[in-house]
Amino acid sequence: MIEWLRRLRGLFLALALLAILLYVFTLNFQAPTDVGLFRRLVIEVFSPVLNLLHSSSRSIDEKIKGYVVLRQVRQDNEQLRGQINELQNKLTAYQEAFLENQRLRRLLDFKNTLGVKGIASQVVVHDPSGWFQTVVIDKGSREGIKTDMAVVNEEGVVGRIAEVSDHYSRVILITDPESAVDALVQRNRTRGIMTGKDEKSCLLRYVRGNLDVRTGDLVITSGKDGIFPKGLRLGIVREVVKDPVDLFQTIALQPIVNPNYVEELLVIGNHELPPDNWQETQSDE
Repeated sequence: MIEWLRRLRGLFLALALLAILLYVFTLNFQAPTDVGLFRRLVIEVFSPVLNLLHSSSRSIDEKIKGYVVLRQVRQDNEQLRGQINELQNKLTAYQEAFLENQRLRRLLDFKNTLGVKGIASQVVVHDPSGWFQTVVIDKGSREGIKTDMAVVNEEGVVGRIAEVSDHYSRVILITDPESAVDALVQRNRTRGIMTGKDEKSCLLRYVRGNLDVRTGDLVITSGKDGIFPKGLRLGIVREVVKDPVDLFQTIALQPIVNPNYVEELLVIGNHELPPDNWQETQSDE
């Protein structure tokens, strides 16, 4: 683009120079008495042309300069956009680090409340198929993980260890139909078995029809399955159905922990169960 404009300006200058040379050449062949008249005639003819050529040349110069400035502005804008993107990426990374630090701090506080050692871990894989309610964590047998160890966070029970490799473990979540946790209704100590139903709900099974279970009741771990400490939160009763011909009630629960959003988890073994006085205190709150 710039090269083309420069060539066009050169053409105009060449035409102007040719006009001037023609003017001088014709003067040399005029009689002295006719010089004034012919000069005036040449000036009348060529002055508008020369003025047009001068204006065009100046316009071309201005356009060339404007194009160069515009090109520089565009380059500066691209550079600024790159710097903004870099700063936004850094800000996102800092925010993620800050939020992760907050979650880890809450998990550490919870571990101290439990009074157990525990093994902190990070979720690295969520089951994408939805057929199995499982996650994979970044700790395995090399870090002391074993099957049937409890997996929790500061909100409540998440699941238990189902499979272990050297550096990774698969956790079966409490929402999986194959999961089973010995549970209590905190309000009146009614006991049942909580099993998974789907990714958003669980069931409290084997509760006799004459027992008092109400919508809104908190269900906690009983501590009698040898896996989970007593008094950890499991879910909230959302529906109670009593069938006169059925021995047991149908009790639907909403799990306390949303398995779709777990990131940092604490793995504890059944040999690390808290003392009885802590269990009773937590379960009666």
